[in-house]
Amino acid sequence: MSVARAIARKTVCDWRNARRILRRQSAFKLVFVLCFAVGCEAGLWWLFVSGFRFLDQFGGFGGMIMGRLISLFFLGLSLMLVVSGMVTSYATLFRSPETEFLLTQPLTVSQIVVYKFVEATALSSWAFFFVVIPFVGAYAWHQRLSLLFALWTVLFSIPFLALCSGVATLVVMAFARWFPAGRLRRACGVALAVAVAVGLWAVSRRAYASTDNIQFALSRLVPGMMVASSVLVPSSWVAEGITSLANGRWGRGVMMWGVLASTALVLLVAVEGLGRRVFYECWQRVSAGSLNRRRAAVLFGRLDSWLRPLRGDLRAMILKDIRTFVRDASQWSQALVFFGLLLLYFVNLRSLRYQALGPHWVNMMVFLNVFSVSSVVCSLGARFVYPQLSLEGQQFWILGLSPTTMRRILLAKFGLASAGLLTVSVALVLLSSIRLGTAPAGRIVSAVLIAAVSLSVCGLSSGLGAVFLDLRQRNPAAIVSGAGGTLNLVLSLAYMLAAILPFGAVFHLAAIQAISPAQFGWGVACASVWLLVVTAVAVVVPLVLGVRALRRRDF
Repeated sequence: MSVARAIARKTVCDWRNARRILRRQSAFKLVFVLCFAVGCEAGLWWLFVSGFRFLDQFGGFGGMIMGRLISLFFLGLSLMLVVSGMVTSYATLFRSPETEFLLTQPLTVSQIVVYKFVEATALSSWAFFFVVIPFVGAYAWHQRLSLLFALWTVLFSIPFLALCSGVATLVVMAFARWFPAGRLRRACGVALAVAVAVGLWAVSRRAYASTDNIQFALSRLVPGMMVASSVLVPSSWVAEGITSLANGRWGRGVMMWGVLASTALVLLVAVEGLGRRVFYECWQRVSAGSLNRRRAAVLFGRLDSWLRPLRGDLRAMILKDIRTFVRDASQWSQALVFFGLLLLYFVNLRSLRYQALGPHWVNMMVFLNVFSVSSVVCSLGARFVYPQLSLEGQQFWILGLSPTTMRRILLAKFGLASAGLLTVSVALVLLSSIRLGTAPAGRIVSAVLIAAVSLSVCGLSSGLGAVFLDLRQRNPAAIVSGAGGTLNLVLSLAYMLAAILPFGAVFHLAAIQAISPAQFGWGVACASVWLLVVTAVAVVVPLVLGVRALRRRDF
């Protein structure tokens, strides 16, 4: 049997197993995920159409921006795909148990690298089509283009995805092979990489300083427009190729697709060549890296003295959870990526000049930022807070025999999760409000809202995690995907909408001067009472149910 046939057969078996697992899932979960996906697609389509209509209000200037939107859109996607591809490539190449199995089979290193490259491309790019479909549909509907526009987009998306994934895979293998060992060398390497990035950015700014006035004006209005329009960037190849084919310029469109496809093939050859030379050494270095690393005898030893005011059982539980979280890089790295992207966006809010659009748009951006941070808090609560009790596993009997109570154990986990999420989420929302120049009332309301969302999500996740405790499962993804995890996510999202929408409606009516200041005050008071009630219910009820469920269990 050939290698390609064996891998294809293995992939078919994986899909069959995934289909069997999907059949075992609850109908409620499948219906909820399907409705949520359809709702997101419809919401994105409406958002893109509204954005195109907003650009029409600028007249000819908006038309010039509209002509370059595809290249800017694909530039943003390329950056996200490279970051996502780096995370996925590292996991599939060096952290997957399948890699160790494949190395024992009659396969060459090149074949393993190419197969893992294709797998990483498929895993890191499924969300690409989730975003592209509503954008392409909205753009074609607004510009009154034919359905062939979607076909050309798919045709260009395949080599574009391979190109982005190829860049990510090359970076990961080079990083794993040549990144220096030792703290001092690593610090020097990071400093050198930052210096190179800053130098390239400065050179690119000087290179584009002499562009035409139209391009300069567009770049000042829309950040990244100059880079997206450069002939050296693949996003411009995709944009020009798609528009050329849509307008009947077949020669130009086919040529741009050939340029994109040939570049992707060159990167595939580079991935295969570099993998053949360094992959096995990289895999050995990553596998043995944790064995050669010097670790402190006690992690966060000073933290014990800082928590002295707490009782011994609470202090021990909190220290255990903190050390477990820090030692698991797959957990804190995901939280770092989520909040890091939001921090990068909020820091650069002034460069987007939202504060110059008037109080109506500033108010809308403030509540949209609260929504974005709340969504991240809901996802992190479902992913990390909900399964924390179940992940105690078969050792849960140790907690049952310890000199404490189940109530205190659950409250310790709730308090630690709340402290972490509150600190980060409130800081991010306040940063976004300050960067937008929001009034003091808007800053206070946004901070109170995100604090309430963080507390409620932690209460729901901790309480329902105790109610639907599953000590037999060691996979966090499997714990979250159960009926309890789905219910927790649904209730968290429902609470988020119920808490934020009343305040958003009151502030929106005040911004467009549809209500008087007295009516605005009454509206804020009523929304505050409603927020207090739903937050108390979302925090107290799940925790009470969780404590009762833990007391009834036999450990």
